[in-house]
Amino acid sequence: MKTAKGDHILQHVMEQFADRIRDYYADPLAPLADQFMYRTPPTVGELRRPPLVLLLGNHSSGKSTFVNHLLGGTVQKTGVAPTDDGFTIITHGPVETDRDGPAVVGNPDLPYEGLRHFGDQLVSHIRLKLRPAELLRTVTLIDSPGMIDEAKAENGRGFDFPGVVRWFAERADIVMMFFDPDKPGTTGETLQVFRESLGGIDHKLLIVLNKTDQFQNLHDFARAYGALCWNLGKVIPRKDLPMIYNTFVPVAGQPASALPLDDFENARADLIGELRRAPTRRMDNQITQLQGFAERLRLHALVIDAAANRLRRARERSYGILVLLLIALGGAAFATGMVVALPALAALAALAAALLEWVALPRLRKRLPDRFDEIFESLHDRELLLRERAEDLRAMWAEVAPRAREVAEKRGLQSFARMKWADRTVLDELIRDEIPKLRSELYDALRDNPLDAHPPQDPPAESAMAVASDDPLPLRAGNRGPA
Repeated sequence: MKTAKGDHILQHVMEQFADRIRDYYADPLAPLADQFMYRTPPTVGELRRPPLVLLLGNHSSGKSTFVNHLLGGTVQKTGVAPTDDGFTIITHGPVETDRDGPAVVGNPDLPYEGLRHFGDQLVSHIRLKLRPAELLRTVTLIDSPGMIDEAKAENGRGFDFPGVVRWFAERADIVMMFFDPDKPGTTGETLQVFRESLGGIDHKLLIVLNKTDQFQNLHDFARAYGALCWNLGKVIPRKDLPMIYNTFVPVAGQPASALPLDDFENARADLIGELRRAPTRRMDNQITQLQGFAERLRLHALVIDAAANRLRRARERSYGILVLLLIALGGAAFATGMVVALPALAALAALAAALLEWVALPRLRKRLPDRFDEIFESLHDRELLLRERAEDLRAMWAEVAPRAREVAEKRGLQSFARMKWADRTVLDELIRDEIPKLRSELYDALRDNPLDAHPPQDPPAESAMAVASDDPLPLRAGNRGPA
């Protein structure tokens, strides 16, 4: 059994890693992000929040039933038809309490202030539920609205649903996508969410084909599984599909399946084990998030800095040519005794300078953002020759480029101070050396302070919602226990 002392040691180790991650954001990333108007780093509240598990899926795919099964009580409404059109945040509290959206996004101690910019329509569809379930001491669950065939503009949800899913998915440590035998990935909103909201988070996405106890023969299971794989193949740009957890949640009164259910029960144990590993995923995801932020900031800053340097050099070159021309003309005037022409030369110089500042240079400033792709290619020509790196680098630039162009066009390249060589060196060392070292040290710490406690069995229906006991729930899957 895992001791409380072991828990405290591991928690202390995780807090040390969290402090180091916050320090990296504070310096050097935040000052560079501010200098080049990149997006804001995660807030302290976001970095300190508990692990998040986001549950997505078609309506009637069994998300809410799974939540109730995990927590051993009726926390979420369930049904065949859509029963909830909002996002429910379920976290630990000593007594059962519900709070509405404005109280959630308006509380600076909670990491949900960023949802404000999706508008009041979304805020009214957010609810926070505090429950004294032991599992919620280690993870926070986010249940989402069941996805539908199509959300039309005239009668849709009233808020940017894919955008909100993307917001939660970027911050979640595990994203569970549920499907059921009736709708194995065919709804319009599901496909939209895969395309617009879940790109780049494959490392934390778990696919679940739920309600497998409803199959009465192997033929029906194979058809549903094949349909799901076919649909996933259209929206997941990978040669190999991710693992699919084929499982079910036992429900009283459900007709018995004619299929043997042992493998499906084992898959449920594995799924719950992954959920209980969310705290270790949390720290690993924070390091991944740090690395992604640093690499994208580097691309953003280097391209803008290179473009601003081109503008400075063009300005210096133009003024240099103008000065040399004036010196030559002035020398010729003195040599020929036409000193009277010097005022005219001064007026010509002023006119030329005005044309540079008001015509030639503004045109160049306007054209340079259109050349950002060319600048990116020239800055990373060597890296792009390495075939295993080129595809990822170009995909990353495709994410960063729209923001970089927008900033350059609205603020103006002339307003950016030159990037110091020392800042670039520190950023390169952070990406190349410090972050990989941090990840390696995390793996060593987890090896020295393992999270193994006891098998990840299904939560007991009667006791999971009880007041916390002295023996916390296991955080890591071991041998599979009975369902």
